[in-house]
Amino acid sequence: MVDPRIAVCPICGSKTYLRIENGSYLLSYPIRVSCLKCHSLIKGIYRMSASNGAGKLYLYNAKIEECDTIPINNNTTIFVRNADFVAEISGELPCKKARYYKSFQTKSFSTPFMDAAKQVDVENMINTLKRFVQNIREWESYRSISFQLLSEGSMDYLPTALHNKMGDYDYPCDNYLKSFHCLQAVVLEQTRILFNDCRQEDYIKNLINQISVIDETKLHSFVIKIGGVDSIISSFQKNMEVFSSFVDIYPHVLPAVTYTQYKNKEDSDIGISTCSFTDIKTFYQDAYEALLSLLHIPVCMDNILFRNDYDVFGKTYISLFKKSRYKNLNDDLDKYLALDNGMKFEKIDPNETLQKALNFPAKRLLRNAIGHNNIKYNGASQMITVYGMKNTGEIKLSLSLLDMAIQCIGLVKSSVIMSEILLFIMRHELINEGVRSIIPMQFYNNNEPNEKCPCGSNKKYKKCCKIDVERIKHNKNGCT
Repeated sequence: MVDPRIAVCPICGSKTYLRIENGSYLLSYPIRVSCLKCHSLIKGIYRMSASNGAGKLYLYNAKIEECDTIPINNNTTIFVRNADFVAEISGELPCKKARYYKSFQTKSFSTPFMDAAKQVDVENMINTLKRFVQNIREWESYRSISFQLLSEGSMDYLPTALHNKMGDYDYPCDNYLKSFHCLQAVVLEQTRILFNDCRQEDYIKNLINQISVIDETKLHSFVIKIGGVDSIISSFQKNMEVFSSFVDIYPHVLPAVTYTQYKNKEDSDIGISTCSFTDIKTFYQDAYEALLSLLHIPVCMDNILFRNDYDVFGKTYISLFKKSRYKNLNDDLDKYLALDNGMKFEKIDPNETLQKALNFPAKRLLRNAIGHNNIKYNGASQMITVYGMKNTGEIKLSLSLLDMAIQCIGLVKSSVIMSEILLFIMRHELINEGVRSIIPMQFYNNNEPNEKCPCGSNKKYKKCCKIDVERIKHNKNGCT
């Protein structure tokens, strides 16, 4: 159902006909529409109606008018007399970009819902997003407290914060490793939809199985080299901040989540009406930096898996490490750590296990342009243009706002994988200290006793996590 309104630009007075998709599951969603004449960004929020009636539109910086309409073509078409431009608005679906109203009138246009129905199972997609949004509301109401405690280093209180707040994943958090797994269970639940190209559970199980054969002695040597378990815990805290920050921007990128599942993504006329460049640029930059600052961990684990030592790097680094600037550094890991994040990004090897699993989606040029402000955004076309640092007239990169939103989603997905890598290390390092934890319960479904344990210990399930898993299931069934 379309709820039609008129937004009056606060700068030039032009009027944009807003065709708002109403009747969905969201309580409210942001609106971002650029005036096609002066490019001023019109910002607001749309609150859905409780019934099939019109919802409430609130614009922060523009006036709202009702549509002045007259019927034409034997009353089969409505003409909006007070419209210069037209824009589709939807909280969960991609939309046609804003256009001149005359162009809109001369062609046949459907609603965002009908356009999406040609590309994806819309009903199923909206139901999935509905669960995602409900999970986010639970995060905002109480689960975020646990993540705040983690980020501040107050781990002694994590078990209290998590008590009875974990649903099906609840188990006694009597050590901080179990608490970390509970936190990761929340992240997995709330990011499942982002793994659109495969089942999240299968993706992670396959990854853990691949790295379960790693040489534990050499992995331990690597952990000691970078500062011990405390450094891994600190890395886990930093990585969790990526997810925490994503919660702040998720209402702006929900249409991009839908778009990732489209069958055909070649329509350049598709845009996003809930987001502006400003809404997501800080997250993009911060997530990029956070993940790349941790990249030495999966890279060195790949070194162990492929070259039998954390300090033996692939051939792409050999010539690089011979440069004079590294001559006073002790070993190749120190040389790697001395690289800037952009160089680390360029050298990611998609043929090696963990680097491939991360599937890092960002653009180095875009991140640098955000940091150095050599960038322009055209709100009307929703195109981002990156210019050269020295030659400011040279275009280095062009991409759409929708593509950038999709990369933000990819950064969150990469952070989920990074957390699994860090938890894998913690499990291996802490077991010798008598600290152990099972991974989230869903990974043990249908696991046979003689199969490899899903936790990555490289032991049989019956000799590893089986007793703990059965004890938790027993307690959940009301037994004592």
